[in-house]
Amino acid sequence: MVALVILLVGGVLAIGLWSWLAPRAGAQAAAGPRGRPGRTRVRDSSGPPGLRSARAITEQREALEAEDLAQMLEAHNAWRRRRGTMQDVELLVAGEARQAARGREATLADRELDQLLEATNARRRARGLPERDREEVRRRYGQDAVD
Repeated sequence: MVALVILLVGGVLAIGLWSWLAPRAGAQAAAGPRGRPGRTRVRDSSGPPGLRSARAITEQREALEAEDLAQMLEAHNAWRRRRGTMQDVELLVAGEARQAARGREATLADRELDQLLEATNARRRARGLPERDREEVRRRYGQDAVD
């Protein structure tokens, strides 16, 4: 039982000593020959592993916020590039306006043809002649007369 307590206390002391000395040893190992910086990454805190200073946490948050802002700006610029220039938008709107005008003209032409057929057929009924329909108008006057 005493051996177990000594073993546990020794383990806790070893972990504590390691966590206290590890950052300092890492900083010394980072310096290459003649004191030049090497490629080894140095931890930025001098506390136990896993714990960071308030300054390190704040700096990391600021870096993440700056990265988020850069990503949002890039996404917004990509959206603007996809949307196109003002000239492209104006051309699109003008094309849609022309298409709507053609649709209105076709609707008005259909109404006018229906009114003309109704008036013509009323006169033909009064004379006892057969009525005309769109197909007969198409055959007699051509496709453009109906459309």
